[in-house]
Amino acid sequence: MTMRIVWLKLAFSVVLAVTPCTRAQAQAGFDDDRVMLQGFYWESYRHGNPVRFPQFGDKKWYVIVGENAETIRQARFDLIWLPPPCYSGDLCAGYAPKQYYKLDNSYGSFAQHRAMLGALLQRGIEPVADIVINHRDGNTGWVDFKNPDWGLWAICADDEAFSKPESGVAGTPMSQRGAPEERPIPYGVPGSTDYAYHAYRDLDHTNPQVRRDIIRYLLMLKSFGYRGWRYDMVHGYHARWLALYNKRSKPTFSVGEYDWAKHTESRGWVWWTATTPNDLRTASSVFDFSTRDTLKNNKSNYAIWTGFGNGLGMVGDTTDGQPWKQRAVTFLENHDTGYRTREDGTFEDQHQFDSFANTWEVEQAYAQILTHPGVPCVFWKHYIDWGNELRYKIRALINVRKIAGVKSGSALNPQDNARQKGVYAAMVAGLKGDLYVRIGGSDADWQPSYSNYRDYREYAYGAGWKVWVKLPSNPDLRQAPLKSPIPVPQFQPADQINIPTEWANP
Repeated sequence: MTMRIVWLKLAFSVVLAVTPCTRAQAQAGFDDDRVMLQGFYWESYRHGNPVRFPQFGDKKWYVIVGENAETIRQARFDLIWLPPPCYSGDLCAGYAPKQYYKLDNSYGSFAQHRAMLGALLQRGIEPVADIVINHRDGNTGWVDFKNPDWGLWAICADDEAFSKPESGVAGTPMSQRGAPEERPIPYGVPGSTDYAYHAYRDLDHTNPQVRRDIIRYLLMLKSFGYRGWRYDMVHGYHARWLALYNKRSKPTFSVGEYDWAKHTESRGWVWWTATTPNDLRTASSVFDFSTRDTLKNNKSNYAIWTGFGNGLGMVGDTTDGQPWKQRAVTFLENHDTGYRTREDGTFEDQHQFDSFANTWEVEQAYAQILTHPGVPCVFWKHYIDWGNELRYKIRALINVRKIAGVKSGSALNPQDNARQKGVYAAMVAGLKGDLYVRIGGSDADWQPSYSNYRDYREYAYGAGWKVWVKLPSNPDLRQAPLKSPIPVPQFQPADQINIPTEWANP
């Protein structure tokens, strides 16, 4: 039997329990059981421009995602992180927002955008918008903000626009500018300020009108069909404002991109995003760059994968006795990492290679994050573009996770007897059963019986990894249920959304 047939069997021929899932579609305080797909990559905005980018075809990205909605559903993805939904120019990835309230952009028209969201919601998949509110670009120049219209008072006082002559506003009196960059107290480095982004205008979130318009933007997106937020570059403004934005918009999911190399600060940032102070259950999640970097830099160095006995990165962090794994979003690659190209097709500096090759490298890394605590995020290219072999394996791993009931806070028990053999193995306690995973080596090095586990079944395997599940009564292989449809909301344009003045206050 070929490997492809094996994975077709695992993906399609197990018992099809397709009874709709009835779990409430809401952000779990702890023990989130969802899996996310990043629904784009850096070059996605180039699709649908056949004259300039013929290699990307004539379909806009929103159309492509919509056409893949059923494929995404069948994989049992719960969340899909989509690119910035606002207008950033006629050809732009979206990270230079010009008009927040304009929802046609380089990824597609307003109608295509709305149709994609509808296709996802109807299949029970929750769309997560990429929210870029650290900085903003002018409509035609440096500072001419439109839709919503803002003046210089919305720009941080120390922004480069006030010192560079080419901006047209150099030397503006301090009284006409916004406040300086805030200090990230108490979670940042003492004496530091929030990150100042040199490419665009840094926004002053201490200004009540800025906050009201951002809240209006989020509520408009919710009415459009989005249910959660991925906040871009959150080290650029204070965590307390994100707590306010989540408090007013009530997303079903929230995750922030904190400075990649600052694990300790990102943990503190999570604490200060809580909508109920000092309650981690109400905080935003954060991307777990520490786990990703450890896996990337220690391929086959399995002794490192145990960490200090609790797991890697944010997943293994128990500082102050807090379960930080409950707020960790694990991943291997995103639009900012790995292989990326310029618009002329040449690779960008330091982006000539993917972080994980389409071999045992990417398989073993997914075998880790898809079986472990945290909320795992799969990269679009890996699932959609890298071939059926990898797709079937990722799909099988998601199924295993859901069959066992592994959640963001599941207990993790690394196996010392596997480490002694030079491989990594762990038992992960799910809500429905126990999951066993071995990465590296073969069954001769470790299998569950070596740790005296009994009554389990093999569910998935690949290049140097295998996963088993123990369920009550040891039933035959199962397929996780599909999600129920989510209602498509009635769209409200920004000018029809009233934000009470007091909503801008924490």
